[in-house]
Amino acid sequence: MSLLDSWPTPAARAKHQAALDRLRRLQLLLPACSKEAPDASLDLHPAFREQLRWAVTTSQGKEGSGVPAAVLEAAPSRADLDQHASRQWEALMLYLVGSAEQPPAASPLLPPAVALPLDELLSAAGLLSLAQRERSITEQGFQFLLLDTYGQLWLLLREYIASANARFGEPLGEVLNFLLQLGFREVGAPFAASALRPSERGIAADLAQLGLLLPFRATGGMWLAPTRLAQALASGGGGEAVGEVSEGFIVVETNYRVYAYTSSALQAAILRLFVRCECVLPNLFVGVLTRESVTGALGCGLSADQIVDFLRKHAHPHIAQRVPVVPETVADQIRLWQADTRRVRQSRAYLYEAFDSPAAFAAAAAHARAAGTWLWQDDAKGRLVAAYVGHDAMRAFIRANR
Repeated sequence: MSLLDSWPTPAARAKHQAALDRLRRLQLLLPACSKEAPDASLDLHPAFREQLRWAVTTSQGKEGSGVPAAVLEAAPSRADLDQHASRQWEALMLYLVGSAEQPPAASPLLPPAVALPLDELLSAAGLLSLAQRERSITEQGFQFLLLDTYGQLWLLLREYIASANARFGEPLGEVLNFLLQLGFREVGAPFAASALRPSERGIAADLAQLGLLLPFRATGGMWLAPTRLAQALASGGGGEAVGEVSEGFIVVETNYRVYAYTSSALQAAILRLFVRCECVLPNLFVGVLTRESVTGALGCGLSADQIVDFLRKHAHPHIAQRVPVVPETVADQIRLWQADTRRVRQSRAYLYEAFDSPAAFAAAAAHARAAGTWLWQDDAKGRLVAAYVGHDAMRAFIRANR
């Protein structure tokens, strides 16, 4: 442990500890058998250790082997890969929100043989409603927008994998195998499209449209370079692949003002779900949390905890160490606004009046109480309200006692 603790810089110590905790939860790191100091050393899981040794000794350099130097020189830069991943994924999210009329465009270098049915995919995932040929985002879709990129990616890919069998005729295992192999490739390490089977080439075209792959031509052939989104396929919900997708950019003040240092149209669109926009500059979004903006988001299916959690997770680095990151007055007020929306509940009921006699009214009220359907009564005016579910029995009782 002393050796492991010496690896990170002071600024990266929290991320280092988070990585160790994740490896422990996955049981890849186990306490070493030492009675004197059980927490002083760690050991790799035996099966994982053997597989890691095999991968290092037999597969080292396998991705780079056979790739001509001219292809490596022509491969897109890391900045190009990041730009492509961000552009395609943001276009998909804007299409879901409804801010964009067209989905992310397919790559002209690798057009799919069968167009990716994005509307059907989003609908199957419960994110989009296609009722009466009108597109509208669902409550689950609003919640989807607040997820981290890893959660968004796998939620969407779950439906994609389920539909891949019908589209490409590939069994589930083959599709998963291709996706996981892609996830373990190094970001930017090119591989030849000619080496893929026809079904894998179709999957690659779809993934290029979603921003996981970037096709490029070199030495007369087609090559594919994985982006950081592809790395998220096997990252386990953390690491560089997810961390770089959305850096912290939000500052929340005690006066309910929200400052978001971003030029992303998607991030601005997400903030508009629960923040009233007051000003938008090229790299700054200024808004305020109001009762109307927050209750509007609550009505769309978001919860107060989801809103506060989103503001906390995307806090600007300058305030990320502040405790609490979101001021308590703001977080408590958001939860109070949610509590206000739950004070009144609507349910179907029947109003009974004009009884033949006070005795008939009293008997009907007693019957409703005994049946558990009584809601309200006015003795002076002889009016009774009972739940809708007991109407047939109540009507029969009133007729029988006339």
